[in-house]
Amino acid sequence: MRTIGIDVSKATLDVALRDEQGIALEKQVKNSPAALRALLRGWVKRGLCQKSTLVCLEPTGHYSLGVIKTLLDMGQPTWMAHPNDIRLSIGMQRGKSDKVDARRIAEYAHRYSDKARLITPAYLGFAELRSLLALRQRMITQRSGHRVQLKDNALYQGKSIKTLVKDELERQVKSLERSLKKLEAAIAALIAADEVVQRKKALAQTVSGIGPVLASELVAHTEGFTRFTTPRQMVCYVGCAPFERTSGSSVRGRTATSPCANKRLKSLLRLAALAAVRTQETFAITTNGKSSRANAP
Repeated sequence: MRTIGIDVSKATLDVALRDEQGIALEKQVKNSPAALRALLRGWVKRGLCQKSTLVCLEPTGHYSLGVIKTLLDMGQPTWMAHPNDIRLSIGMQRGKSDKVDARRIAEYAHRYSDKARLITPAYLGFAELRSLLALRQRMITQRSGHRVQLKDNALYQGKSIKTLVKDELERQVKSLERSLKKLEAAIAALIAADEVVQRKKALAQTVSGIGPVLASELVAHTEGFTRFTTPRQMVCYVGCAPFERTSGSSVRGRTATSPCANKRLKSLLRLAALAAVRTQETFAITTNGKSSRANAP
């Protein structure tokens, strides 16, 4: 099976083609849809690349979105592999460059092609949703910082400076609030554009403690609850699954969760759980696959 590894950077794409004998071709092109399309079409004409060739790359935020869209438009099977999986599969490393990284990605895709999780066109919509939600969180953090300064820092300054600082902070807070309203409207419109996603978000909000923000985050990060096939995978992803830490007769560590997790989702789920247990509603508890009912205190 032939595989292609792409190392994405801001300005360039390092592309490596691997066939049954090893790395066959390497090329660096500009990070643009036109340059990538021209390269792959040239390889196709030479019989070096086919529609069945698996393309693998690492997530690099908005730098890779254009690459993904181009590959999907060309009908190329595309796999977004986790950087830690690639790094751990290599073993000991000496040296690093974009060219070498592209080779390693191609080798990884060839070796673990049976584990490939191909990207669908819906991925781009969820990527946009995650981007908007991340921007919303940054703006909320900025607004909270300005509000703290209004209550604290401005109180200990001279009268003239205090008035200037207070007026400026209040202006920035109001500006952020207006921007947040526009952003939240854009998030709602993006979700409402897909009836299936909208219905899944509404169903998530029927769970006690889950509001519109957490429901949107869950939909975005689980790609409409299709990313994980078992509840255990989802719990591991948010960092709530306990793992045993023992070795032989000398290591008897406490069972603990892993730091490799989506900490944003973990924090939101914790707040949702606290909100749920404070209500007087009855909620379901699932243990060993069996569901029982319990009353919140």
